[in-house]
Amino acid sequence: MNTKIWAIVPAAGIGIRFGSEMPKQYYELAAKPIIIRTLQRLGDVGRISGIGVGISPHDTTWARVTSGLSEAVWSFVGGSTRLETVSNGLDELVSRGEGSAWVLIHDAVRPCVCAEDVNRLIDAVDFQPPGGLLASPVNDTLKSADEAAQVTQTVPRANLWRAQTPQLFPVRLLQEALIQAGNQKLECTDDAQAIEHMGLRPKIVACADHNLKITQRSDLALACAILSQQESNACSG
Repeated sequence: MNTKIWAIVPAAGIGIRFGSEMPKQYYELAAKPIIIRTLQRLGDVGRISGIGVGISPHDTTWARVTSGLSEAVWSFVGGSTRLETVSNGLDELVSRGEGSAWVLIHDAVRPCVCAEDVNRLIDAVDFQPPGGLLASPVNDTLKSADEAAQVTQTVPRANLWRAQTPQLFPVRLLQEALIQAGNQKLECTDDAQAIEHMGLRPKIVACADHNLKITQRSDLALACAILSQQESNACSG
């Protein structure tokens, strides 16, 4: 059994909802680009052999902000969609002879992830296909609404989870899942959904809400507060 783990970080997007000319992964968070903080957090996980970052072919910022990173971080050309970028990263791993390894897919704009949560994911999955993902339980009351924004029902929240990243899968299984999803034009808002389309059931590993995904500028202040709290509590692996 191959227990080698690689990480893929898709970072070829432009972050339209963030409302900035600069891709949001390069926006500064507590004096460092968001993506640098994300990569440093992943670098704290000793079981990750290396980190591949998918960047846009038109990216002019990556080379300027990554000079001090570990040699374990490498880049590859991403695609026009997240699915394409992840697929390109998987192809790169296969070309390196790592098709039988495992891969952690993590959002470039989740800089508050803790090594301890990533390690718990790895331990819980225990290299058993199809893999698993970090998620947090839904605590809010959920409403379904019609096109006029009028409530149609209250949705029971029992057994509902907010999917997060990292998500951990065998390289070749995820590669096959994404190929099938692309060929069938299936919607996949995360990598686990591609696995689900194959009829497989990834394992959910609970984590706290601190693993924030930065989507809008207002998220920066919250992320900064989370980082400060984590650093005072020595968030580590």
